[in-house]
This record gives sequence, structure tokens and C-alpha cells, in this order.
Amino acid sequence: MPLFLSFTRIGQEGSRQFSIYNTGWDGTSDLRVQLEQQGFEFHPVVSTLNALTRLDEMGVLTIIGPTIFFDPTETAALAYFIMRGGSVIIADDFGRANDILGIVNTILRPFVSSINTSGLGLSTLPLAGIKINGSLLMDAQSYYRSPVMPILRNFIDFPGGPSLSGVSRVITSYPSSISFLGFNNETGETRWVPTFSYQGVPIPSGIAVSSSNSWLETDIASAKKGVYYPDEYEWRGVPFSVMVPLPLSAIGVGNILICSDPSIFINELMEMPNYDNAELTNRIFEWLDWNNTGRIYYDESHLSSSGGRVFLSIIDPFSYVSLYLRYVDSFTMFPLLAPLFPLITFLFLRRRYPKSKGPSPLLMTKIKQQRSRSFFAAKMAWYMNYQQFANALNLIYNRLHRRFKKKFGLDDELNAETIIGLLQTHFPYDFNFKKVQETLNRVELIIRKAKKISEEEFTQLVIELKDIEDTATKTTI
Repeated sequence: MPLFLSFTRIGQEGSRQFSIYNTGWDGTSDLRVQLEQQGFEFHPVVSTLNALTRLDEMGVLTIIGPTIFFDPTETAALAYFIMRGGSVIIADDFGRANDILGIVNTILRPFVSSINTSGLGLSTLPLAGIKINGSLLMDAQSYYRSPVMPILRNFIDFPGGPSLSGVSRVITSYPSSISFLGFNNETGETRWVPTFSYQGVPIPSGIAVSSSNSWLETDIASAKKGVYYPDEYEWRGVPFSVMVPLPLSAIGVGNILICSDPSIFINELMEMPNYDNAELTNRIFEWLDWNNTGRIYYDESHLSSSGGRVFLSIIDPFSYVSLYLRYVDSFTMFPLLAPLFPLITFLFLRRRYPKSKGPSPLLMTKIKQQRSRSFFAAKMAWYMNYQQFANALNLIYNRLHRRFKKKFGLDDELNAETIIGLLQTHFPYDFNFKKVQETLNRVELIIRKAKKISEEEFTQLVIELKDIEDTATKTTI
């Protein structure tokens, strides 16, 4: 397909949202042109982030609007890149950025005490983690056309962060916000919060925040239809963060910038007169390139087509080349593994070739012979081997039930409604309950009807169940 289609112009017009090759309204070609005029060189990453491990020279890794899952080897490559002095900007609202923010949190923890926060009135930064909230940031005071397009007017000089002089108005579109895992030095407890406070007064947590007349709308579908109102259980009434810098270059680690709206960088908003999106872009990339490399590594490998242009991605040679390079790169990233690539390819294809017979019974006698493996692990491996994802999901969901019963001292059977009730009682601010409800209902439907699901959906549901389990069972009530 890529060889045949490369002789035509079919499917080569840039169909992916946030792509630097997309000259449409939702592309970032203007971003590329503008920064190239400032002296930067763009190097697209079209396979996987594993390619970062092969770089001899660092730069600024740019991840804007990712929608494709980041696998564990990519998060490890990202950590290696940052520790070697490479900077990264992660701009996302409802995509897959939280897949890699976990590794960012791991990198951040040892260096939190080194961040200068005296300008904020704090001796140390009470931060244990950071993530994209997943709710829709609405601003009833400062917006363009409607509250779903907040206009940012509050820009704070963060110690060690980028200078934003000359930036006064930045337009956004359907942004989310950034949440913080606050750490209480006195009790040792952690809790997700929308902003920090000092003696009861909210502290602007970032360099770009909304007005104090904002709220986080959890019913995103209704908000997109023009139906929205701040509910009692929704965070509201404080400035919410849209852009947070993590200045680590002073200690030799790359700077990190988290942004909860990738639309800030699209062509349509970059070109709008009387707004400073373009100037903001210049300022933050100058700061990210703290060691003056002049290189931007732009992640094209986690972008996908949108809306009615999905068909274009099917006939786009880039899609096939990217898929092939992702596969090759994943298996050749280690020098000792690369010579075995042909054998790995054979085993990979053989495992996915239709089996001539059905799965054999899982006997307890076989489990006893493998004393190093638990029955849970053995069953999970068996289900995954035969791609029985519904059964594997049932196994994980039952484990969540057991841990909830142990955590809360319960004997009765649990279901989606009782789990939601427990979470609302004990963790009223830690979850997007509408999303949790949808996840649990979907899991129970799959288990009840033994529905066939894809490996991608199974992976996503497991991640969401694990997030619920980790937050609820590891947090002190």
C-alpha cells in the first residue's frame, strides 16, 4: 500500500489532527513554520518514542494531542530522554497523555524539593503528582463565543519558568485542566486537588490559569451541545491551571511543560488576530530549549485522523509506514535483541495465526507444578494467550471486588452502583464519577454477555479499573 500510494497524491494531504503536515484548521503546520523561522529544526518521530534512545543530541520533544496508547517501553524511553537533559512539552485534554504522566511523576518526585517556590510563598512544593483532569474547563467570565472556549488572561511568573512578558490574551477551545496530587507534610497523606492553597487562599498553580469564575464540567457531551451549568459536586470557584512548567534544567534534567489544551497550538487559533497564542508558543519553546539545541522532535506516531477523514488515513501511505516502523523500532531498540528480529517476527506472527484447536482446559494439577506462579497469574496468562479478554476482564473485576471488601470491611456482593456509592462517600473529589460509572457499566455488560472485545478496549478498561483500585485502596480514609 505505501509503495503503490506513494506514486499518487491520494491520502497525502495530512489527515491527522495536530500534525505538522496538516495545513487545515486543526493541524499544526503554522506552529512548525513559525518555530522554523525562529531557527528551530523539526525532526518528526513517526515510529515510537523508543527512537529517543538512539539520539546522540537532545532537544525538545513535542507531544500534542496524542490519541494512541503509549506502551511501557515508550515511557521508559521518555524517562531516559528527560534524564539526559531533553525537554518535553505534553499538551492534551481528553487523549492519552496520562499514560505517560505517571513516568513524569516518578521523575519529578526526587527533584520537587529542588524547585524554587519562594516566589509562591512556599518553602517546598507540596506536589506528589500531576495529571490532566479529564473534565471540561468552563469559564463564565472570560470566554470567546461561549464558556467552552475560555480566554486566558492570567499569566504568572513561575520561579525558573518561561518569561511571558507581552502575553496577555490566549484563546483556548474545549480545554481540560491540570490536577495535582497534593502532599500533606504533617500527615503524609496525598489527595488530588485542582489547585494549591496557603492558609486557605488559593495559589495559582501554573503560568496560565482561568478566571476565578470557572468550573470543571463533567458532562462533556451535554456541554458540547450547549447545555452546561456548574453542579454542586463539580470543582468550581477557583482559578484552574492550563499550563504548568516544571523547571528542572538547573539540576541538569530537561524542563517539562504540561498543557491541558492542545488546541492552543492549532492553525485556527494561532492565526486569530488580537490573541497571543503565537507569542506564547515562542516563549515556551525558548524556555524548553534551555541548552540551545535548536531541535524539536515532534511526535507524529500517536496522532490519528478525526471525523470524516478517517477514510483518508486508510489510504494514507504514512499510516502504513508509521505502523511498520513502530513494529520494527519496538523490536530493535536493544542492540542485543536486534539480531534476533527475524526470529521474533516469526514468533509474533505465529502466535497470531489462527489456532487449529480450541483452548485446552486449565487443570489445577498443572498449576501446582508451577509453584512460582499464582492461580490468578496462570489463569490470566491462559486467557490472554487465547485472547479471551472478557474472561480476563472478569478476573480483574473480581479482584477489585475483593480488595474493596477488604478495604471497607464488607461481606455483601458488590456491583457498579455500590462501588460508585463507596467512592462518592469516601473519595468525593478524587474521581470523575460519570466516567467511572460508564467504565463499570461497560465492564459488567461485557462480563454478563461474554461480549467479544478488542485487545485495545481491554487494555483501556484495565487501565481505568487499575486507577480506581489504586486510588481507593492505597489512599488513607
